[in-house]
Amino acid sequence: MDLPLSSKRFQLQELSTQDSSELIQKDVLEGLFKRPRSLPPKYFYDDEGSKLFDAICKTQDYYPTRTESALLQKHTQEIIEIVKPSTCVELGAGTSTKTEILLSEHSSRSINEDIAYICIDVCKEVLIDAAHRLLDTYKNLQIKSIVGEYIPAIQAIEKIKSPVLYKFIGSSIGNFTEDEAIELLWEVANKMTSEDYFLIGMDRVKDKEVLERAYDDSEGVTAKFNLNVLNVLNYKLGTNFDLNNFSHQSIYNDKQQQIEMYLTSQCIQEIKFPVFDKTIKLENGEKILTEISRKYTKASIKNLLEKSGLKEAMHFEPSNKYFSLVLAKRQ
Repeated sequence: MDLPLSSKRFQLQELSTQDSSELIQKDVLEGLFKRPRSLPPKYFYDDEGSKLFDAICKTQDYYPTRTESALLQKHTQEIIEIVKPSTCVELGAGTSTKTEILLSEHSSRSINEDIAYICIDVCKEVLIDAAHRLLDTYKNLQIKSIVGEYIPAIQAIEKIKSPVLYKFIGSSIGNFTEDEAIELLWEVANKMTSEDYFLIGMDRVKDKEVLERAYDDSEGVTAKFNLNVLNVLNYKLGTNFDLNNFSHQSIYNDKQQQIEMYLTSQCIQEIKFPVFDKTIKLENGEKILTEISRKYTKASIKNLLEKSGLKEAMHFEPSNKYFSLVLAKRQ
């Protein structure tokens, strides 16, 4: 079926606080024109990048997706019984695959009750594709898709029916620094009422080899995903990045308790930025940080929640302690 931008069951809202071309130019100037060089991970997720990430989640080495999915399958009934949500709000919804576990359980319990699903993501195409699939499957589902970054999108949400189940799964909270994570979680906490809950997926500290292999899988999908960000820059900014001149690298920083993903220059090279009329010189072996993925202990999870105006209501984990699903309430 075709989805109009607005109908009884589907609404699409695109946030345009700043022109996307201006935003990427600002981010590139701040990240690539100083050392150490870096890029925000949000530029991974063009249409191709979103497909590659979906493929990463299916690799044998990338344990977070299947571990979290198993936890959701095991505990969804309990979560739905506790929250009894009328609305689900998801940050970084992507393909909404894991959300179907919750929607299916909710739908089976509330056959005649509409389900409101507000999904937030930076990729419009992925949101629309997910809406097609979900609306076909769940006839009592209403969807509002918001294209934009998390904090502006949360602030744009109005008139939602409680109880609300806010969700930020997929261990995506780990892509934020401590201060950024607190800012984001505070924003959600301030939106919550006493009836609402926040379900957060958080990857745990574990063996270094397991972590590094998860972000540098033997099939090479993560490498393609990382390198694809250079295609995004070439397309949006007219740069001359040659993907053959870079390699993907995944390193676990034990002190910071985080995975760091880099693109490493394999030669001395000059990259032209026509939009700025500027050039940068990369040395052989010079690294561009493209993503961090912070890992947590039970203590650091509790500490982060407390700093963000939240408190733990339930904590679900597998027997190997590889992952945490935390159900939180506002303090």
